[in-house]
Amino acid sequence: MIKFLSSLYPGSHFLYGLAIAVVLLIAAFGLDFPSWSGLLIIAFWLGLLLREIYLLYGSSAGITGSRILADRLSNGDDNPIQIKLSNQYEGAVTITVLEELPFQFQIRDQIWKEKMLGPGELNFTYHLRPVIRGKYQFGNTLVFVSTSLKLWERKFVLPTQKGHAVYPSFLQMSRYELLAFGNQTSERGLRKLPRRGVGLEFDQIKKYHLGDDPRQINWRASARQGELMVNSYTEEKSQNSYQVVDKGRLMQFPFEGMYLLDYAINSALMLSNIVLKKGDKAGLICFDKNVSAHVTASRSKITLHHILETLYHLDTEIQNADHARLASWSLQNLSQRSVLFLYTHFVNYESYLRKEKYIHSLSTRHLVIAIMFTNTGVNDLIYRKTKTSREIYEQVLAEQQAVDQMRIQRRLRTLGVECVLTTPQYLSVDSLNKYLELKAMGRT
Repeated sequence: MIKFLSSLYPGSHFLYGLAIAVVLLIAAFGLDFPSWSGLLIIAFWLGLLLREIYLLYGSSAGITGSRILADRLSNGDDNPIQIKLSNQYEGAVTITVLEELPFQFQIRDQIWKEKMLGPGELNFTYHLRPVIRGKYQFGNTLVFVSTSLKLWERKFVLPTQKGHAVYPSFLQMSRYELLAFGNQTSERGLRKLPRRGVGLEFDQIKKYHLGDDPRQINWRASARQGELMVNSYTEEKSQNSYQVVDKGRLMQFPFEGMYLLDYAINSALMLSNIVLKKGDKAGLICFDKNVSAHVTASRSKITLHHILETLYHLDTEIQNADHARLASWSLQNLSQRSVLFLYTHFVNYESYLRKEKYIHSLSTRHLVIAIMFTNTGVNDLIYRKTKTSREIYEQVLAEQQAVDQMRIQRRLRTLGVECVLTTPQYLSVDSLNKYLELKAMGRT
């Protein structure tokens, strides 16, 4: 009985029907209708209610269903989620579906309504874009069924409660892998560059074609074959490539709901995958006031898994990142020349100058690519029309910040440090372009 009462709710027309019954009773009393007319109205009203209950609970199966989604969700991406329902009611019913979503999304109105004329299947698909890594607890799927009169609603609780982990963007990792190795170039700025020079590893002897380097002609093989043959070389393999992620407090700046750190993490995972596919060794260094996480560069298949798990548990710190500790640690622990993709952020030129010598010391032993974020809101402030003195002041500050970013970029290049100045939304494609560019130039 308790289970029955807990699943039965007044429908959207319940109060309207009750109001009509009350009005009829008042009218019957005011017009001196026979006393039995009031009893007839009450009996008719109760009969409708009991009929609705019978229709809703007459089917033993009612509504069954499930929620379909991956065990791991991709951070910063639209993850598809599907609700599958099976309706066993013979007559026409209205089905309302309500999802109990994790509190991180702050969504309380994920509701669908659908009318069905008989038994059948019903599917709902929606997308969720998480912006924070970690555990997400999904609740149950609630289904409310009503008949055409909508006097009552029966609630079905589908046991879809389950926890799911939100990992760094593995969807982005797969997408850019296809773009980097395929012929698709529709992504903003993605370009494929020819290889300059030759690698250090011999690949094969092949027929000479127009455009091949005459210096690579193999005269002995040409004499044997009776036609020109050339030596073919592949790119130098097993170059150490580290994704160096600054997890200090400056990486807590938000952009479209995500922290700069999460954009850096997504890009680091994507680029680690490309590095491994290109035959180089991929590694990871995460630092704040100390080097807090480290994955040794390797070509092993399990390396990407280690990098993924390390990035998943990464979080920002309340203190500024110490580039001096990073330089000291790297010079002591990275004996082989490596390519360091340094994801960091400088608020102004003065803050950069305090860290310049440490970045320069890194560049004396390694190839450093500094990947910095530009504030998209700065351009909006620079080019907007000003009316008040406050707006003029804000515009001047924005122009100063833009100038500082250009000065930092030029300063780094004079020190032999490659620099990528990009917005968070284009971070992945710009960092990938830089890697492909350096690969084509033979610098990695």
